[in-house]
Amino acid sequence: MSCCCTVTWAGYALLVWLAFRLFNTVRNIVYPYFIAAPISDLVAFSGGKWAVVTGSTDGIGKAYATELARKGFNIVLISRTQARLDSTKKEIEAVKSGVVVKTISYDFTDPSAEHYRQKIVSELDKLDIGVLVNNVGMSYDYPEKLTAVTGGLDVLSNIAVINTVPTTLMSAIALTQMAKRNKGVVINISSGASYNQMSLWAVYSATKKYVDWLSAILRLEFVGTGIVIQTVNPMLVATKMAQIKKTSFIAPGPDQFARSALRTVGIMNETNGCFSHQIQGEIAKLIPSILLTPFLTKQSIGIRAKALRKREREAKDD
Repeated sequence: MSCCCTVTWAGYALLVWLAFRLFNTVRNIVYPYFIAAPISDLVAFSGGKWAVVTGSTDGIGKAYATELARKGFNIVLISRTQARLDSTKKEIEAVKSGVVVKTISYDFTDPSAEHYRQKIVSELDKLDIGVLVNNVGMSYDYPEKLTAVTGGLDVLSNIAVINTVPTTLMSAIALTQMAKRNKGVVINISSGASYNQMSLWAVYSATKKYVDWLSAILRLEFVGTGIVIQTVNPMLVATKMAQIKKTSFIAPGPDQFARSALRTVGIMNETNGCFSHQIQGEIAKLIPSILLTPFLTKQSIGIRAKALRKREREAKDD
């Protein structure tokens, strides 16, 4: 009898757990995008007039900078190439009348703390930073084994540095200021690749997992303050880095993605950023890794084969 009761209660517990997982999954997909009211005045909420965006001359970073300008922030663009910074500055100024846009040229392959202090801290200390978007990142040209990545050790080193050091140091810079007023928003752009051990994407997947963990730990360190630290894990977005030209339901454009993701600030600490990506992310969390990992590996092998065929065609054309 006792054994039967134990089995019964175990069954009930399993049903409750499954019901909770299902409820939480549906909530994460529906609530942030269709029910929750976004923050009406993000400038007041963040406590600062300036938004800082790294990797801001293309793709998601540029879209975040543009959308934040529309919301009333002055913008600091930080990227490597000054010509592209100047071009992006003009585009944002044309979108929002009266916006002030500053630019800082910095090569994020340089991890020197002293250079950060000289070129970035010296400028940002003069401004009241309300929002920091840590977007700068780097990936492979196509999936490949660690020992065969195009560019070899140089590229592996650059990916490891760019995907971890800027997010770490820029967060420390901004949070030092935000902690004094107990207000601010830090948005760390990670990737859906952080959810699984992605074969043929070793350094990219691992560094994006670092961003997830760093963000989660910072939320613990600043719990009880008015500071929001959000992790955004996009799936495929139609950007140059993703090598996707056409937008779709599954792969929205960067502008659409940034608008959607910004409405989740203060609502979701961790988000996939938009409705279609949230569906994909929640499904990925439900599928056991023993089933999902082989599927993702097969998918990566297919992408690699397609990329190599393209390179062969281009070599013949030359």
